[in-house]
Amino acid sequence: MKKRIIITLFILVGLSAIPLIIGIFYLYSEAEKVQRSIFVNEVLSAGNAIVDRIDATVKNDTTAFFDTETEEADKKRIDTADVVSIQQTRKFLIDSINNQPIGVIKSTIYFQENNSRIIANDTEYFTAAFRTLFPLYNEPWDPSKLQGIANSFNIKDINLIQLDSATTELLNVGSLRRIISEELKSENIDSRFDFALYNAFTANFVVKPQFTNIEKILKSEFVFLLKYNEKISSPHYLIISFPTVRGIVFKRMSNIIILIVVFFVITFTVAFVALYSLYRQKKTQDVTNDFINNVTHEFKTPIATISLACEVLSDPTMLEDQDIRASYVEIINDENNRLKDMVTTVLETAQLRKGQIKMNIELINMHELIQKITDSFALMISSSNGSLTVALNADTFMLFGDRTHLTNSITNLIENGIKYSTNSPEILINTLSDSKNFIISVSDKGVGIPQKSISKIFDNFYRVPHGNIHNVKGYGLGLGYVRKIVQFHHGRIEVQSEEGKGSTFTIYLPLKINK
Repeated sequence: MKKRIIITLFILVGLSAIPLIIGIFYLYSEAEKVQRSIFVNEVLSAGNAIVDRIDATVKNDTTAFFDTETEEADKKRIDTADVVSIQQTRKFLIDSINNQPIGVIKSTIYFQENNSRIIANDTEYFTAAFRTLFPLYNEPWDPSKLQGIANSFNIKDINLIQLDSATTELLNVGSLRRIISEELKSENIDSRFDFALYNAFTANFVVKPQFTNIEKILKSEFVFLLKYNEKISSPHYLIISFPTVRGIVFKRMSNIIILIVVFFVITFTVAFVALYSLYRQKKTQDVTNDFINNVTHEFKTPIATISLACEVLSDPTMLEDQDIRASYVEIINDENNRLKDMVTTVLETAQLRKGQIKMNIELINMHELIQKITDSFALMISSSNGSLTVALNADTFMLFGDRTHLTNSITNLIENGIKYSTNSPEILINTLSDSKNFIISVSDKGVGIPQKSISKIFDNFYRVPHGNIHNVKGYGLGLGYVRKIVQFHHGRIEVQSEEGKGSTFTIYLPLKINK
């Protein structure tokens, strides 16, 4: 699959995801509106219940207002020496037709030593200006408009419409919080809230908010007008504020949000995996094509050599010279063995990938094994005017392993060092050991490996690009084979390389492996 096709698919998937995302967010916003509407209705329902409970609480209160200064003044006025105490109470006069406060009845109760009581009543009426403005009580909540009304009142009216101290004490912070909390919980609202009790005509707070800014709480959407009765004649508003209404709605929608997130994760994971699989398939196809080209090129040489040798041997005149005939037969045999080795390498790699290769574990003297391998390269190195240095420094060099596969692995690393040396090869083989591992490193001063290719060199069929793909023989199976063999021995292989300066491959083999 061509690269531009995969890029096109990525773009198409991205574009198709846009309307899906928009649709999901639209559904979420609609669901949020519904949840918000439900929450608002629940608060309004709780608010109405709160107003009813406050009204009932105020009406059922029989506590009289007591004022020490008024007591002393009244004693002097009536000149009653046997008066023990004085209590005062007041009730608002309500016009039953217009449901409008028109005045206040102030009662003074004198308690005498003989348990008798003297009651004196005094009636005060609101001014005409107050009665004219009273219809504003039922207008929509507007703090800025109501705050200016107090300036239109006579000071007498302002004093009359304020709550008395007994009612103020009754509607204290604790009692209001308890009532509000109970009613909100009855509507399944268990969120943090703040509240205030506001006298709109005097523009004063009877109960101030505990932690909310005054300007902010006056803008709350949850405002409830207390009912008018004999104790409350001016518009008193109970204001309830929630710090984060959106947060409350978000919490209620947590299950929906989790489902949306899971849906997004699954959808994009599936899309990513599918597209990534296509990308990997494309890369595998490219690597496989390179492998086929390389193997075909490698096979062409021995086949062509065998074909040419057969043509020569088919000439009757060549049969008379036994030496020439023997040399051509040897060439055919060598090239045939070369073909057989190539096929064997490919088959072994396939077996390694399937985990079907058989390991013949035995106790091995690794120094002896390395020495035999390096001896086999002596002629090749000397013919190239190169050098092969062996430093056997390991204190412990006996371990269990497969002799054949370890020989092939070390041989492969040495061959790579020779193949990828631009001039005379310089190979260094060094061994070390610690308490757990036998360590062997193979170093060269060849072309090195680019940093971007180091993570790929152990992949099957991968070859580091160095110009013409056929300038170095091979088909990208050697290092993959080495890593698999090392892993079968429960070891690991590391590589350090710098382009233009050479590479070092280090193998760590455990010293203790069960047969």
